[in-house]
Amino acid sequence: MIPQFDKKKLGKRIKQIRLSKGMTQDDVCDKLLIDPSMLSTYESGKTAPSLATLIKIINALEVTPDILFDCEHLMSEKELDKTIQQEYKTLPLKKKQTLYRYIQILKEYN
Repeated sequence: MIPQFDKKKLGKRIKQIRLSKGMTQDDVCDKLLIDPSMLSTYESGKTAPSLATLIKIINALEVTPDILFDCEHLMSEKELDKTIQQEYKTLPLKKKQTLYRYIQILKEYN
């Protein structure tokens, strides 16, 4: 089954990658040769970039398409909680124990 395209999640992902690389909107726009207000509409999910612009964004952010489209984790807290609970229930005990240890490590670095 092909997941539904969500321009809001794609926009969040573009912004997430941009920020993780320490880039401003102006930095990206200089590479794309577009106005920052246009990038803002993409990042907010108001509009979706064209395929040609998506390719330029991928190049400007220096990522691969699979990295850019890795948006599944960008959901509301409620959706994420539900999804994690469903996934957790399917795990064998050993993996649940490992996951618990990971959670404890994450809490230490909070």
